[in-house]
Amino acid sequence: MDRRTDIVAKLEEGLEETVSFFSSLTAKELSVSVYHEEVSWTARQVLAHFITIERSMHWLFRNILSGGPGTPDDFDIQRFNSTQPQKLDGFSLDELIEQCETVRGETIAIVREASEGDMDREGRHPFHGHGRLERFIRWAYEHARLHEDDVRKALDR
Repeated sequence: MDRRTDIVAKLEEGLEETVSFFSSLTAKELSVSVYHEEVSWTARQVLAHFITIERSMHWLFRNILSGGPGTPDDFDIQRFNSTQPQKLDGFSLDELIEQCETVRGETIAIVREASEGDMDREGRHPFHGHGRLERFIRWAYEHARLHEDDVRKALDR
């Protein structure tokens, strides 16, 4: 199995877990505050964060694939994270899940279109700094899992 096949499998598995988890939450659970410090997000806004951040990563992946340097040095990830999820506050849970599926589908398409060698291309990620494209793409499902664990803790599950 090549890396791309493994990444696609993990992205698909992660999406299924994310959809299943958030679909199982009640309206009250979706409104529970998960974070209270740098950003203040409800469980619903955590799902919105997955959508906004992964959508923005498509630009990064394509930039690195085309030989670009990745994220500009002056990109402010804290500002991005503090403002983007709230932009999806008016969407229903079903609409958020649909967007999550669409965004993840695009991530999977990017991986499928890349070559095995492309996974070794290097660039700058706003959180990880300089590294390989493979690492940055894998972060999509790892990142979601970390936040989902935080939601579970906030819900005492």
